Amino acid sequence: MTGFLLSLHILVFALSLAFTAGVGILCARVARTGNPEAIRTTFTAARPLQTAGGIGWLVTAALGMAVASSFAIPLTETWLLWSYAAFAVLFLSGVALHNPWAAKVVAAASDGQKSEELQALLRSPVSPLASALSAASVIALIYLMSVRPG
Repeated sequence: MTGFLLSLHILVFALSLAFTAGVGILCARVARTGNPEAIRTTFTAARPLQTAGGIGWLVTAALGMAVASSFAIPLTETWLLWSYAAFAVLFLSGVALHNPWAAKVVAAASDGQKSEELQALLRSPVSPLASALSAASVIALIYLMSVRPG
């Protein structure tokens, strides 16, 4: 059962990463075109995938705790505490930065015009900052799960 839980944990991690980061990279590339129609269409289509990815991150965390318990690893190990912190940064950057920014971009692109509001949002540092936080968090999680430093 332990091997199954670990495999499921890794699979859900990969899917969550694809549905959030992968789709986010696509959205960023489309946003760089400045085409309001393409931006609105892509961002609107991406929302359900990114929501599924966010839910997947929660499932990944729950599975990770189940894996640790099945291996009799105390949930207060230092590397796990750091993992909780990295996960919190990852999840909060999605909820507090990525999602609101994307919703504003969709609203600003809804009329199909290159409005000043849309251009300001596309120049805003919010998305690159959130992406950097997310990337650093994922790298930290992979490191912590792989090396398990004491």
